[in-house]
Amino acid sequence: MVNDKKGVLLQCVKVDIVGNKISDCVYALYDNGSERTFLRKGISEKLGLRVVGSEKLNIYSFGARKPRLQVCRKVEVKLRNILDGREVVIEALEIEEISRASIRVPDWDVCVEMEKRGLALTFDVEDLSRNCQISLLVGADYYWDLVKGFQRLNSSLVAVETVLGWSLQGRCDELTESILVNFVISERELVSAEVRRFWELESLGIRGDGIDTGLNEQDILKEFDESIQFVDNRYCVKLPWKEGMQEKLGTNRQVALRRFNGLVERFKRDPELYREYGEVINGYLEEGIVERCTSERLADESSFYLPHHAVVRDDKVSSRLRIVFDGASHAEGQYSLNDCLKTGPNLYPNLFELLIKFRENAVTYIADIRQAFLQILIDAEDRPFTRFFWKEDLNSDKLTVLNFTRVLFGLTPSPYLLAATLKYHFEKNIDLFPETCESLLKSFWVDDLVGGADDVEQALKTTTESVKILKDAGMILRKWQTNSKELREDWKKVGFETHEDKTTLARGGVPTKVLGLAWDPDKDIIFFDVSKLMNILASGCSTKRFLLQILGRIFDPIGFLGPFIVRLKLILQELWAADIDWDDKLPSSLDYKWQLWCSELKDLHCVKIPRYYLSDFNLCEFISFDVHYFSDASLAAYGTVLYLRGVTRNGKIIVNFLCSKSRVALLKSLTLPRLELLGCLLSARLAEQVSKCLKFEASCYFWTDSSICTYWIKGKADDYKPFVKNRVKEIQRLSERGNWSHCPGKENPADLLSRGIPASNLAKSSLWWHGPPWLSKPSEFWPCKIVIESPMGNLELRKEFQTVSQNKCVVYDSQFVFDLNKYSDLNKVLVITTLVKRFVNKLRKLPTEVGPCSAAELLEAEQDWIKFEQNLVYSSELERIKSGKQISKNSSLYKLAPYLDDNNVLRVRGRLEESEFSSNEIHPIILPKQSKFSELLIRREHNKVCHGGVSATLSKIRSRYWIPKGRQIVKRVLRDCLICRKYSLKPAQQITAQLPKNRILENPPFTVTGIDFTGPVIIRSGKESNQKSYITLFTCAVTRALHLELTTDMTTKHFILSLRRFLARRGNCKVIISDNAKSFKATDNILREFAKILVDVDLKKFVGIHEITWQFIPPHAPWWGGFYERLMRSIKEPLRKILGRACLSFEEMTTILAEVELVLNHRPLTYTSNDLDEPLPLTPAHFLFPGQENLSYPVHFLEIFTNQPSTKENLTRRVVYQTKLLRHIWGKWKNNYLMQCA
Repeated sequence: MVNDKKGVLLQCVKVDIVGNKISDCVYALYDNGSERTFLRKGISEKLGLRVVGSEKLNIYSFGARKPRLQVCRKVEVKLRNILDGREVVIEALEIEEISRASIRVPDWDVCVEMEKRGLALTFDVEDLSRNCQISLLVGADYYWDLVKGFQRLNSSLVAVETVLGWSLQGRCDELTESILVNFVISERELVSAEVRRFWELESLGIRGDGIDTGLNEQDILKEFDESIQFVDNRYCVKLPWKEGMQEKLGTNRQVALRRFNGLVERFKRDPELYREYGEVINGYLEEGIVERCTSERLADESSFYLPHHAVVRDDKVSSRLRIVFDGASHAEGQYSLNDCLKTGPNLYPNLFELLIKFRENAVTYIADIRQAFLQILIDAEDRPFTRFFWKEDLNSDKLTVLNFTRVLFGLTPSPYLLAATLKYHFEKNIDLFPETCESLLKSFWVDDLVGGADDVEQALKTTTESVKILKDAGMILRKWQTNSKELREDWKKVGFETHEDKTTLARGGVPTKVLGLAWDPDKDIIFFDVSKLMNILASGCSTKRFLLQILGRIFDPIGFLGPFIVRLKLILQELWAADIDWDDKLPSSLDYKWQLWCSELKDLHCVKIPRYYLSDFNLCEFISFDVHYFSDASLAAYGTVLYLRGVTRNGKIIVNFLCSKSRVALLKSLTLPRLELLGCLLSARLAEQVSKCLKFEASCYFWTDSSICTYWIKGKADDYKPFVKNRVKEIQRLSERGNWSHCPGKENPADLLSRGIPASNLAKSSLWWHGPPWLSKPSEFWPCKIVIESPMGNLELRKEFQTVSQNKCVVYDSQFVFDLNKYSDLNKVLVITTLVKRFVNKLRKLPTEVGPCSAAELLEAEQDWIKFEQNLVYSSELERIKSGKQISKNSSLYKLAPYLDDNNVLRVRGRLEESEFSSNEIHPIILPKQSKFSELLIRREHNKVCHGGVSATLSKIRSRYWIPKGRQIVKRVLRDCLICRKYSLKPAQQITAQLPKNRILENPPFTVTGIDFTGPVIIRSGKESNQKSYITLFTCAVTRALHLELTTDMTTKHFILSLRRFLARRGNCKVIISDNAKSFKATDNILREFAKILVDVDLKKFVGIHEITWQFIPPHAPWWGGFYERLMRSIKEPLRKILGRACLSFEEMTTILAEVELVLNHRPLTYTSNDLDEPLPLTPAHFLFPGQENLSYPVHFLEIFTNQPSTKENLTRRVVYQTKLLRHIWGKWKNNYLMQCA
């Protein structure tokens, strides 16, 4: 028990009191300062305990001067240890109430830590945060009868062993990390474990992970890559031992044995638990996950024994019972196994980024690896360090010692070993499946796969390849779920292990969770299941501790519920400000707010968010994207909310919620402008993270309703006081100053984050889910306000510069500054600017031009706009250049070495001073990339080059101007050019046809044959005479094998002879495919001769006798014969290189053709891997010569039948083997070759 004020643990145990027919579990306090043992009267009456007498007592209460006389009944009490079932009978006096104070027992973490020392406390997880009432006080009359001994943990804390279980007593001040740092959770601890977990979740997306894969971690990865092996279709890894720690590790046998004996007692009380436990252990044995230790191996002193216990999760669809092994267990003064192992670097992707990516694809899917950790082997040398005890028969004293052969959950490096193995495997297969492996590297969170694609076809390809890739590592992807019914059906066809969706709330099932978010795959929506939370609320109490636990149970890292959750944050903030203790009741004013919030919680079931943030459109339908960041603050809270805005090709604009973050204001009082600045800082930080998540390029726009903050951000950070200066510098580093704008407060959705709204209003708030109405309109409808210097903004100026700044108001011809977003033509802007300047000069009674605008005036107007844009975006760089200082290395202009020309225009210094180029080409003017003026200038130059492409436009621009990342900006602007879009549209692409049936069915070689020929080939017939010959090509349509015949002329007789030779050697021919006779007639004379052969009566008669079907491809469609036309090229290339201009005899040419035929029949049909361990590629020769020695097969005929007689048995074995071999070859043809053709 915990005394929160002093940090003292009192002796308390949980015990069963056994009555006549029933028993009750109560909390008992040991107090040897009391003369008698007392029992609460309500318990005695409830259980019907036997009365054995009565006694008069003078009861002295603390601080009272006089005793109180009271007559108490004495009852017989039978106590039972809830862990081992031991019973003891005592007598106690009934009393109405022992203590009105509600005492809180230690946390569950404390129980686990005690178990690590082999000291099992009697509290379980259900006691966590429960207000426990003392029902039994054990006084000095029975104290020493029940107390058996103690162990001193340090100078002030003692673990006391009693008949009823272990208890803790003493002061917790001197606890060190080696003891139990979590024994006391006091309201004075500003960062408790629950607070840390909550704020880690809240900080996702706006704070770095703090993961630095430094040199040491790189060494760990290198060591892993060098030691990993592939054994028996699984990866085998070594445990990452810390240097010199393996020798210091003890066996932990006694601690593990004590804890196992306690587990056995629990099994005896709960046989069903033992049965489920045993099923898991037996399953491990059957699958080879664990193995029995032999007596010889048990003699090995280098070992470690792991305690284990069960975790039962009724909310799990599968794996209701999970056995947890405790790698942190250790004997007193010894190291634990986890102490001796390296944790390894975090190789998993950022959770926030993964959840954002979950919403980016039209087709999404999830899956997990079955028993992921248990699919990786542990090196044999490390297996003795994973031993544990088990009993195959509870009634037997025999203990079985088992050890793991696979990586187990419970060791600190296990998540790293899984991630590193997956990373190694994906990188190994990246050449075979580049796109899929790249995707998998970014899509796994521990054993959960979260992926997607733009269409079903791509999703099926990626998931099919994913299953194959993981299968090659001995891992099975299961529980596939998707939002696409079509993909679901395709999965069933290919045999995926899908997870039938029983998850919607309407069906009353357990919600499907995607990294913690509830998802309905059928409707493709994200929702919030608050049923469990409502049950917890019903059984809880109104304390600060309970409020924090409720807040931590709402998993919303994306910020969908930001305006509703912020109200609970504000209640907690008020509790802190009021200095309310952790377990004190809430004041009435705050309790009203809390009860109101609880009553609205049920309305969260109305909040349903479409998972896909591009609505019903495909990614390819969009021409541009923007991300808009809105920030706001009140004196209570501040926050930022993001919207993705997309413009489709037909002009449709969609705006959808992306994410949000909120913070309560600091207890330290801050002015409202400073809080608004903190909201802007949240926007800038979130922008840095979100930019990494999106798979498309998007412009950034930042909005705030604070004119002061906009003025600060666009100004010079060094002029302000440290608080503003530091935050403005970070904002300017993370965003472009020109992208910050002002919006009206009523149209700022972030205002909902700063004050909060009820859940029912949140569900139907269009402002929250889709942003202000003008965001769904073209940019000319967006609000525009020129931010001028504000007196309130000057309050943050540093005192030493305050007087100077009053006279240092920078005004750059502000008389001509107007909203460029309303214009699309730069020439028109320059004309208007010139006319405005003329008007101003006329008012000032200065000389003024009349008539049309001159070229000099327009050039001056352009220069004014350039200087205005440069001062707006590059003010800090200009200040440093003017003061003779070098610009900061963090500036985007640093590498350009900028300088100011005579007109105070910022230019690139360049390296072409000695060239003959013009001064503008050598020193181009610098323009900001995110600027409406730059966009108008690009459009003007694009028109000047007659709507030329990106290169032509960029070349024209760089003859005078330099825009950072110019090509990227030019591409974006040119995509919006209506004229270019009109003429650059591509016609519809013909979809590739299906392969003919006779090319994809298994048939013996040359069953379906394509015929073509080439020639003439000059053959030497005598010393001085030559003759023409021709090459006939026979190609198998299925196996891609070929056969070549040399004929002396193109007569029907000789063609039939070559056909007879082909049939005699190859056989099996049932179908012959060739070009149409009409096609040959339209070509040269030689082809016409072949056309005559095809219609010759003798050929038709020969074909009919041999039952061959002759098929012609359609006229004028040569691609129908592509499968033999491609091989004709493969024949001509080697002949051209071998023969050159040589003239061979008929026999020599026949020999050359036979050798070319052999070479081409050994060409690979499937992918040739760089890995020596991979099987050789499939070739046509595998089908023509199965089992011959020069081909690579598991076993060869010659090896089987060497020196064996040709008996019936041997020949039968040969036929059986050949059949198996051919079946293997056809399987490889189907999986590796045919699937590639698809």
